[in-house]
Amino acid sequence: MGEFLNTAANGRSSGRQVASIGLKMWLGWVLGGLMPLGLAAQIRAVASFDRPSVEAGDTAVLRVQVTGVQAAPQRVNLAAWLPLLTADDIRPPSPWRRAGEYWVQTTAIVLLDTGRLTLPPLPVLLQVGDPVLTNPLEINVTAPRVPADLNAMAPIRDIRRSSATWYDYWPAALAAALAIAVALWWRQKRCRPTPPPPTPEPARPSAQDIALQKLDALAREKPWTQPDRIGEYYAALSWIVREFLENEYNFPALEQTTTEIARSIAKTPFPVTLRADLQRLLEQADWVKFANAQPEAERHKHWLQTARRICKTDAA
Repeated sequence: MGEFLNTAANGRSSGRQVASIGLKMWLGWVLGGLMPLGLAAQIRAVASFDRPSVEAGDTAVLRVQVTGVQAAPQRVNLAAWLPLLTADDIRPPSPWRRAGEYWVQTTAIVLLDTGRLTLPPLPVLLQVGDPVLTNPLEINVTAPRVPADLNAMAPIRDIRRSSATWYDYWPAALAAALAIAVALWWRQKRCRPTPPPPTPEPARPSAQDIALQKLDALAREKPWTQPDRIGEYYAALSWIVREFLENEYNFPALEQTTTEIARSIAKTPFPVTLRADLQRLLEQADWVKFANAQPEAERHKHWLQTARRICKTDAA
């Protein structure tokens, strides 16, 4: 009887040990499966154009920002866009450069076909792990301006080829000789007229004018009215403001973090009264791009007006 009880007790103890080992193995499998998901969730890729609308034949700059990785990504795979764009119209991308907490690459693209162009997400190939997808993009390609009077345009004629001999050209040679003789006689009869003054080159638009034009185009586009384009809208706002600061105050704002911009702007004549607004705008754009924040709907226009106030300043 005692041996039977000892055997039963040993059996229950062995069963508990087996159950404990099985539970530990199950927890290890679950945690091991969830750990890559947690790491992958930290990697984000945001794509944006430098402007929402271009004329046909003009160039748009694609900007891809990747955060959450230590090493520079390998490349952006543009194969998904080739059914909509011609490979010859896509310029070689710039090298990846580190800008604070994210990697940045730009690519110039020539857009020829007019209309609303909807582009799918692009996979960004990383050094380690699976590719990460960017957001989809849209851009409006408008027709170039044409002259009001189309009749003023010269007709296009085909090339006419025929065999020629020396006597085909003697009338033209005689006319040229007469023209030269008349020109020499006229030059001797009258003094040489004063040449007209050179036509002044048109003034290049200022950094302020460029920024305000892009903000006006963004206001007409209203990307914030589409939930899937909120990230694109705030990326465009941040790009326009950073580009204005770089061109107007001569420091690399496009490559600096929000904190570095705050330190750089303190050394410039940028108005003190607008520095807090600038800081809040850039921080808001960072939260949307990298933390997937969703601002309240009524705040979208507020940040557009804030960007307009910032870009109306100048260094003069």
